[in-house]
Amino acid sequence: MTYDPYALAFPAPAFAVTSTDFTHGGALPDSAYQPLNESPALSWGPLPGGTRSLVVTAFDADAPIPGGLWHWAVKDVPATLSGIPHGGGAGTALVNDLGVTGYTGAKPPAGTGTHRMFICVTALAVDSLEVPHDASRALLNIAMIPHTLGRGIIVGTSEPR
Repeated sequence: MTYDPYALAFPAPAFAVTSTDFTHGGALPDSAYQPLNESPALSWGPLPGGTRSLVVTAFDADAPIPGGLWHWAVKDVPATLSGIPHGGGAGTALVNDLGVTGYTGAKPPAGTGTHRMFICVTALAVDSLEVPHDASRALLNIAMIPHTLGRGIIVGTSEPR
């Protein structure tokens, strides 16, 4: 697939996002699949000047449903952090598309090929993003627009098992 969910996103300067658990374009670790549901370790930076908090999301652009599948959303990650450890542990987790608060691992259905998980870190100019705990990802993304200073993306792949 060639769909890039961020191609039409509100423009923002890019910054680096890396992981010790996988390389950009490489396979997600076994722990990032269901049933283990452990978010990968992430590092980022340097962040744009004025960054006060971050939002981290994970989106399967190749899920066989209209609009893809949001696996994870965390808001209010302190800008003083240069990353988050394997399994998360920073910020306020929101409800994902599967109705779970926190990260739900990859589980591509048989016959759907390789899926791309876009993990995005968005730098914001506010300490806290005021959205409800169960806000849709659309509402989360809309709320970020006026505060966005930069965005970093790393993509991991998953296969049906």
